[in-house]
Amino acid sequence: MGHMEQKKRQPLSRRITIQLGILMLIMTAAVSIISYQSLKSTYMRLYSENAQDVVRLLASRIDGDQLAAYAETGVTDAYYEWLQSEFNQVKSEYSGIQYLYLFHPKEDHFIYILDSYRAGDDLDKINKMGDRYTYGETELAHLVPDIQAGRASDELIQGQDVGYGQTISAWAPVFDSQGVVTGMVEADCVLSELKAVVRTYALRIVETLILFILIVLLLTFRCLRRNVIEPVDKLTEMVDSYEHGAIKETKFRHNDEMQLLASSFTDMTHRIEAYTDELAAATTEKERIRAEFNVAKQIQADILPDVFPAFPEHPEFDVVASVDLCREIGGEFYDFFMIDNDHLALAVGDTSDKGIPAALYMVMVKTLIKNRALQGFSPAEIMQNVSEQLLEGNKSGMFATVWFAILELSTGKGMATNAGNEHPMLRKGGKKFELVEYLHSPPVGAMEGTRIRDHGFQLEPGDSIFIYTHGAKEVLNEKGEMFGTGRILEALNREPEASPSVLLQTVRSSVEKFAGDQQRIDGLTLLSLKYYGERGAADSWR
Repeated sequence: MGHMEQKKRQPLSRRITIQLGILMLIMTAAVSIISYQSLKSTYMRLYSENAQDVVRLLASRIDGDQLAAYAETGVTDAYYEWLQSEFNQVKSEYSGIQYLYLFHPKEDHFIYILDSYRAGDDLDKINKMGDRYTYGETELAHLVPDIQAGRASDELIQGQDVGYGQTISAWAPVFDSQGVVTGMVEADCVLSELKAVVRTYALRIVETLILFILIVLLLTFRCLRRNVIEPVDKLTEMVDSYEHGAIKETKFRHNDEMQLLASSFTDMTHRIEAYTDELAAATTEKERIRAEFNVAKQIQADILPDVFPAFPEHPEFDVVASVDLCREIGGEFYDFFMIDNDHLALAVGDTSDKGIPAALYMVMVKTLIKNRALQGFSPAEIMQNVSEQLLEGNKSGMFATVWFAILELSTGKGMATNAGNEHPMLRKGGKKFELVEYLHSPPVGAMEGTRIRDHGFQLEPGDSIFIYTHGAKEVLNEKGEMFGTGRILEALNREPEASPSVLLQTVRSSVEKFAGDQQRIDGLTLLSLKYYGERGAADSWR
């Protein structure tokens, strides 16, 4: 088994190296993306500025009086041939410019005057004088306003792909002798070429970073192996060789923290041996008692629900509860559970004793209540049956005070019974918490022949219920004053619309502040429920 476990062990140096490699790869990806975007933005700006310079230079050299005639007659002359030559030369010299042309603007379209081309271009695809082009979204948004204002483009204009690829465009107006715009020179840079340049650069960055990462990882692995892993392995061998008093201190290459740790471990083993021999006889009985005590404590902890939100699949309500015992274990308890998909059971109670006997009795009371509730009985029938079962063979004379209710989630209707517990506190929507007083039933398991009664109630959306045991009301301060229900109400009504968890914390804080250093003689169990379901019938506590 030890050999198999050793084979499965993952070396620390490998894990650290892998994790560092993953981190560096993430950083590489981030740097690459940022570099690509930054370079792309820079190139786009440079292309745009270059195109703006070109169209402004060409526009300044064109005779605007000639352009209107070309647009109307379509007849060329020597000056036109010179313009064609100039445009062709500029396009050939500036590799970033894919399209360079001159046009005469109209209201909703423009008419080509000339389109430039390079040697080897397919002349059938070159626009001819007189060809029309209807303005698209980009032209209507940017070009037309500039034509009307008689100005050149001065911003980065990224056009839509209309069959020639996505472009960056720039233009400048040509004026006649009267100052009227008779033509526009436009240059388009196709982004596919730009993206190819940027992509090549980004790949070079990635290749360089990956090479750098490999070198760093190799050096890191060797450094970890030499300065951490090997000393740790020696310490492990020293620990594995431990036999009573026979451990040998290991010497390391450097007098560092590892050497200090080895020396400390050697001294510790000697002290442990001496202390263990002295303590063994004294602790045997104590451990046995403690083990039994822990079992009882664990039973009590496990039986109380402690996961909140308790029912995330039920948005109709929110319920939170807590128990704070005056000893490590005791008889106070709370419970909440779904009887079916539409009925929620709530319970808060306390037993008449303290310590392990009370904890065991509490477990029995809570279990009997839940088992009976899941069979579909009313709260009064449930508590009546529980009381009768507790009385059978009850030589200890213990009993329990319990508040128990069943709430129908779809309507907010509920039935509750109070077997000797404190009165509940209710907050109706938009109001403050108020104490709801009605005739109690006797505690369960207290006496034979008693009758336990139900009390109906109705919750509306936004209503809240707060339940507590005697320990909350009967807390004393150093003056001997009792906390009382009035102070509980005062704490609740500081934020009456708060969530159940906030209400619980408010009451607990108020109790602790009131008691100060005074030792509590009873536990503190609180349960708060807020109802969010559909509105039911009118309010009624009977």
